[in-house]
Amino acid sequence: MSTDVDPEGPLGVVAEGWEGVRGAELLRARLPKEDVVVVADHAFAPYARRRPADVAARVADLAAQLQAEGAKALLLAGGFASFEARPPVGELPVRGLECGLRDAVHVAAGRPVAAVFSPAEVKPAVLAQTIRGLRGGGSVTLIEQRGDAPADVLERAARATPDLAVLLLLTPVAYAAGDALRALVPSEVVVIDALDSAARFLADDVRKRRLLAHHGLRAGRITTFATRGQSTAGGRPALPLTAASALQRRL
Repeated sequence: MSTDVDPEGPLGVVAEGWEGVRGAELLRARLPKEDVVVVADHAFAPYARRRPADVAARVADLAAQLQAEGAKALLLAGGFASFEARPPVGELPVRGLECGLRDAVHVAAGRPVAAVFSPAEVKPAVLAQTIRGLRGGGSVTLIEQRGDAPADVLERAARATPDLAVLLLLTPVAYAAGDALRALVPSEVVVIDALDSAARFLADDVRKRRLLAHHGLRAGRITTFATRGQSTAGGRPALPLTAASALQRRL
């Protein structure tokens, strides 16, 4: 275990909006004793409208603040933070949506994978570069989700990837439609949620690094903050979970 990481510290989640709350809930399902602190960058979202350098600076700033507040591990819940603006956090455990790609390639074992994503949440060229770096990544076909109905997304995926083995819900727009997509896919197709994969990988990191908190009988707490104005500065007011979960839908 790293000497400068306090096991009693919270798990941190960096997000643009509602997906951060979902990531926190997925973490708590695996680590029910852990406190989780979510920062939703409401003031700067959606990141797709911003310059990449500015997004990278924002994500790095938010991650640094969570570290300064004692976060012992970080979950990156969105596409830009995971693939294009990954923050420098030293040896701190950090996981993002790339974990879903690793899971999908492993489960597919060389068979076709359709990765559903929104180009408003990560650039296709960046994703393609990430996939090329994966062993077995040649099985992955990118399927853009541009507000299509779930049935239309699956139809395009089936046309692009005959004998589809794995459907990967890669970015927030995709995994928000997870229930509707699961109801439509054939039973032989495995559906993987990238945020769920990231939460599982991070929970495993926490256990392996012996960073589990010891809060007695107390259950872990989720605290959600949202940025205001154009600043990522501290002093953020905590939000009710219902308000936080609606952030992205208001954008």
